[in-house]
Amino acid sequence: MTARDVRRWIRRVWIAAGLGATAWIVWNAQAHGVPASALASSASVDVRAGREATLFVPTAAGPDRALLVFLPGGAIDPRAYVPFVRAIAEAGYPAALVRLPFRVAPTEGAREEVWRRIEAAHRALGAARPLVLAGHSRGAALSARFTGRHHDSVDALALVATTHPRDEDLSHLTIPVLKILGSRDCVAPPDDARAHAGNLPAHTEWVAIEGANHAQFGHYGSQFNDCRATIARDAQQSAARDAIVAMLATLGDDAG
Repeated sequence: MTARDVRRWIRRVWIAAGLGATAWIVWNAQAHGVPASALASSASVDVRAGREATLFVPTAAGPDRALLVFLPGGAIDPRAYVPFVRAIAEAGYPAALVRLPFRVAPTEGAREEVWRRIEAAHRALGAARPLVLAGHSRGAALSARFTGRHHDSVDALALVATTHPRDEDLSHLTIPVLKILGSRDCVAPPDDARAHAGNLPAHTEWVAIEGANHAQFGHYGSQFNDCRATIARDAQQSAARDAIVAMLATLGDDAG
């Protein structure tokens, strides 16, 4: 085998490895295990699927009940969060799952578009409702960013599996803030998240879910550099959902 043959063989190996890694990442970023019924309306929840957002409206929710707007993790298929967001609606609170442009909202223009979609969902579900921003990973980072810039429009903030806010000081916020961590999250490790606690208000509620990793907050595949969870996906999401529902209950017509 000549030196040229060796170089050609090595190049082919690298190309194959690169294609394999890309396929692995793409497959794992897709939604898996989401039942079709999660996107179907029922007697208790009306589902309105749109290009920019999917709305979940409890049929018995009062007009002043708090609204949750949820932003997905970066590059993750938004459908992976349908079971989690629908469960909020099943608990009696209107909820909207907003899509990120290009799945990451990479530019300032794209992020402005996300905020426009948030406002549109708020109007569609009742502008009088208290607005609670929430998100997972990249979606949580964006939620923190929007809350800092539009704090007069946001009534509460829930951050799931993120080390943000890292570069933005939100310690002045007077609204309820919830930070949800997983003890087995190796993408957004709890110690790294707590290292930036000074950027959050002192009254922030911290909820650590034992055995929870990063990926199981959604219904998608494995995530690079994540640790293996020691808790079932349903139990992990249920714990996070309960914490968010408890926050929602402090706002709107429930708080009266």
